[in-house]
Amino acid sequence: MKKSIVFSILAAIAAPTWALSTDKSQPIEVHADQFNGDEVKQTAVYSGNVVVDQGSMNLTGARLDLAITPKGYRRATITGSPARFKQQRDPKTKGVEEWVHAHASRITYDEETDKVTLEGKAQLSRSENGQQKDMTSGERIVYDMRNARSEVNSGEGKRVTTIIAPRSKTDAGTQRQGTSLSNSTKLQQ
Repeated sequence: MKKSIVFSILAAIAAPTWALSTDKSQPIEVHADQFNGDEVKQTAVYSGNVVVDQGSMNLTGARLDLAITPKGYRRATITGSPARFKQQRDPKTKGVEEWVHAHASRITYDEETDKVTLEGKAQLSRSENGQQKDMTSGERIVYDMRNARSEVNSGEGKRVTTIIAPRSKTDAGTQRQGTSLSNSTKLQQ
């Protein structure tokens, strides 16, 4: 398989909007126990202790499957017990180092739909200076990067969990302005 195909697929993994903007200009390193590529089918499989690094982005798992669809779109799936992802975000506040962490049995990026899907005991969280702030978990999490929307589904008999950290007063200036809500305990009819 041509290196440019493998690297362009891997670059798609690091594309989410939560990425540190300088990561995409960094070299991609893939380490695994084994590699099998098929240039005709436009596929590559890395297996055994897979580690992918690009700048601050780090993916780990047991297996990484890469493919280019007949329409030319890239699709990457990393599996493990669990597969893990972490990446630093661009700084918004001086002195605050922010990271996104995810783990699931399977993490898939589909370039055609521009969605990242976490399946199997999925969890997505955000940390600031090493302290977890926000977290959501469920059996399946789908993040639509094109429309900045997410959907979290629970498994049979399970519930979705979300934790939202309180925002500090210094964050108030960056929040969107909206309609004020009254302090009334009754709904107006």
